[in-house]
Amino acid sequence: MNKEAEKVMLTKQKEMLAVMTALSFIEQNALITQAQLNDARRSLQALFIRTTGEETMLRKLLEILKVNKELHEAFSSISKISMSISNTCEIIAKKIKYLRQYVTRLQLTPSENSEFFAPFLTFTHQFQEKIMRFNQMMQNYLALREEEAKRMNEFQIAEDASRRLKMRLSGKLGTRATGEVEESIRQEVMGSFDFASAHSVMLDAQRRARMESKQVSDLLFDLKAMCQMAMNPEMREKVERPGEVVEEYDDIFMRFTNSLKHHPRLGQIKDFIIDYFKLYQRAYGLFQLDFDNFNKAVDTITHNTEEYFESKQEDEDIRVKRDKLRKYEGLIPFLENTSEMIVEYEDYPFDKFSKHVSLVISEEGRPWEHISEELLVAKVAAEADLTTRLD
Repeated sequence: MNKEAEKVMLTKQKEMLAVMTALSFIEQNALITQAQLNDARRSLQALFIRTTGEETMLRKLLEILKVNKELHEAFSSISKISMSISNTCEIIAKKIKYLRQYVTRLQLTPSENSEFFAPFLTFTHQFQEKIMRFNQMMQNYLALREEEAKRMNEFQIAEDASRRLKMRLSGKLGTRATGEVEESIRQEVMGSFDFASAHSVMLDAQRRARMESKQVSDLLFDLKAMCQMAMNPEMREKVERPGEVVEEYDDIFMRFTNSLKHHPRLGQIKDFIIDYFKLYQRAYGLFQLDFDNFNKAVDTITHNTEEYFESKQEDEDIRVKRDKLRKYEGLIPFLENTSEMIVEYEDYPFDKFSKHVSLVISEEGRPWEHISEELLVAKVAAEADLTTRLD
């Protein structure tokens, strides 16, 4: 392939990433009908025109209804993230169990088994072990972060109370000690209200939470390294951990493509196999998002305890329409911005462009900030589809 053809293909891949990310988001939130989705698949511009039209119609409907209530976004519950991780692990376990049963029924030839299916099942078993360990570690991490939040709150209360006490005792009445007994009592009161101990306990809780966070991050790093071996080599990125040796995993994607040439039966079930490659990509991507969102949620709750349980009620029909409008208000500028990025970063290789898109999605203050988490999830699905295509 000459350089010009490669450039055209690269641009197409970037546009496909943008379109498929938006379509995944749209389908997940039922923003347009299936028929509208079909014509929106043709190009980024078609998608933009379609969503802009839908946004305009929805906005007009809401203006007619003359609803002018302020919406209040409730904080996401951290328990929902933990439940999501557990449910995902359970679903993956069932899929892997089915895979083993399916392979058993195939009555493989020795060559089929040694060249692909045995390594594939080994790879899958390793992946399953890691995600199950991830689930257990996240349960422990949840307990540690809850403990950390509790100790931080206790320290804040102790520190504030100690400061108020010092202010009280630094006044005229507090400092006017008339004898040794009064001064002794004053020192005793000051000493008994020891927030230094609370500070020490808090630091210990923070240290243990950081250690567990590091272990979870390391495990996610290993999952990412595995996922690189289940994608098209041309779309991989270099995975390295400074100062540490990265565990090497079997290049299962290349095993599969090589085995396709020698075993015709694999061609009949290639879509079935590739679905498992996609499963690895999505699982890692979603677990990484869950971990990031979990940390954000805990930090938010720690610093906004009063607002955590605050909510407002509104007519369900209006609430749903407003929620959809908010999604359009984020999606449309995202499409506009991504379209400009495709041109601006035309020299970027796909993996670098993809990383930049993720960074832009996550940037604070952007018009799509309120849907950034859902866009990242949609991008994970889109990228899993793109990076496992055989052609």
